[in-house]
Amino acid sequence: MKKAFIKTLKILLPLALGIFLIIISYNQFTAAQLEEIKGYLIQADYRFIALGMLFALLSHLSRAWRWSYMLSALGIKPNFVNNMIAIGSGYAMNLIIPRSGELSRALIVKETDDIPVDQGLGTIIAERVLDFVILLAITATAILTASDKIIDFFKDGLNSAFAKANSQQLLYIAIALVIAAIIAFWLIKKFELGQKIKVFLNGLKEGFETIWTMQHKWYYLAHTLFIWAMYLLMFYICIYAIPDTDSMSISALLCAFAAGSFAVAFTNGGFGAYPYLISNVLVIFGYTQVVGTAFGWIVWLSQTLLVVILGLICFALFSWRKKTAQS
Repeated sequence: MKKAFIKTLKILLPLALGIFLIIISYNQFTAAQLEEIKGYLIQADYRFIALGMLFALLSHLSRAWRWSYMLSALGIKPNFVNNMIAIGSGYAMNLIIPRSGELSRALIVKETDDIPVDQGLGTIIAERVLDFVILLAITATAILTASDKIIDFFKDGLNSAFAKANSQQLLYIAIALVIAAIIAFWLIKKFELGQKIKVFLNGLKEGFETIWTMQHKWYYLAHTLFIWAMYLLMFYICIYAIPDTDSMSISALLCAFAAGSFAVAFTNGGFGAYPYLISNVLVIFGYTQVVGTAFGWIVWLSQTLLVVILGLICFALFSWRKKTAQS
């Protein structure tokens, strides 16, 4: 009962978060501003958006190829098409249940290539380790290149908040911080979060060691760099879809990209959270909420459309191959 409740929460909470962020995002806009956002979406140059979708597709193909090297290291003869079916289906599953794509991939290659689920999951976790390291490096670079703007933004925000707050409100803030600290301490103790973090870090270490000791590590690393280069190109090319973002600085681009990547990683494919985080990041760099929101939705909708189309094709191919094998 408890496990079923937790599984249900894992599905519903990210979805609820996305809906909540959409609601609070659009409640801040007037009717005229909503029409302006709609205008950006309609009048966007979809040639650049289509090119961005092509770059994303190339990254998915490279991911399927990269996976072959890891599977080969286990003595398994991989099939590129089956890898692609598993990856495309996994991305689509992530839109429904966050982080379910990994298990879906492992289950599909178990059906298609008779790869044990635990070994399939092990290879997927190892690749996620390297992807996580790359994302952290991009995020650190983004923060370093935009440190002045980020610091000034939060300094101005805090100064404004404290200037408007009276002594009673400041007391409430202090009490709230103390309560939050007590709750955080209780959660860490109750759910042994410290131990879980230690296990997670050990998993990262083991995954990275697996990659580093494999036979074709340089090809694997080259594909990893290509995948993330395609992600960045996909995001970069979309700034030319609307005129107000076509001169976006590298620091703004990297910060928005990093925010969007974390949104995708921890929600239903970034539903609600992706445009919300990107718009708020771009505000730091002088863009309006209207422009930032429009840009965020353009990128998210185009990439989600690709995932849905690719997922449907991969599900259909998987079903067809399964029927063919049984007949």
